[in-house]
Amino acid sequence: MLERSDILKLAKLSRLDLSEADMESVSTHLGQMLNHMEALCELDLSGVEPMTGVENETTPLREDVPQPSFSTEQIFRNAPKVESDHFVIPKVIGG
Repeated sequence: MLERSDILKLAKLSRLDLSEADMESVSTHLGQMLNHMEALCELDLSGVEPMTGVENETTPLREDVPQPSFSTEQIFRNAPKVESDHFVIPKVIGG
């Protein structure tokens, strides 16, 4: 079972506003996902060859043609913080 603090931390990192009513449901669903992952980790995969994809076929590539894009203003419209035309994000590694 996930602790309330863990759920609140995940919600904050995901930029989700969880109401008290949603906490129980989110806790249940996350718990089920973690249980499923634990079951997968218990599988013996020692004889299974690693693979990079599910198909052995080569992927057909389209020609690289320049297309119209978003303006800088549109790109940064929903960003919480922008500095010198870059997204500013909180430090998540080593801190």
